[in-house]
Amino acid sequence: MKEIKEAKPSEAALINAIMHEAFWEYRNETPPSGAIEETTEAIQSGLEQGERAAVWWKDGEAAAMIRFRAEEEYIYFHRLSVRPSYRGHGAAAALVHWVEETAAEEHFKGVYCKVRASTPGNIRMYERMGYGTVREYTAEKEGKPPFGVVVMEKML
Repeated sequence: MKEIKEAKPSEAALINAIMHEAFWEYRNETPPSGAIEETTEAIQSGLEQGERAAVWWKDGEAAAMIRFRAEEEYIYFHRLSVRPSYRGHGAAAALVHWVEETAAEEHFKGVYCKVRASTPGNIRMYERMGYGTVREYTAEKEGKPPFGVVVMEKML
């Protein structure tokens, strides 16, 4: 059985565990993904301050998650995370579709995400879901090498 449930701030440790497992493969990127450095406390604080998250459950196991928040007329989703052993089962598409449905129900204009330019497979995945590139830029974080970012959007 598969189901998606919106997460509560008290589930921040679960969200963090899924995210760390999913993003571990990006630990050697230049720079490594910031997801690896996020803490349960930071995620819980975000959820208490208006960020939202949803978990994809398969046979009682928390297999994937997505975090999202309202930004003016759009919903911005990030940290889409699927545990490696559950990839290929439709979790990513189901979670993105769930966020899109939520955004439509709440009368948002569209949904967007940011993807590292160095992950063309992720960019193609979002393109298959109907997302298009609206902007590209170079992100610079203090003390870390710059990296390319692709902003992808889908109008509702």
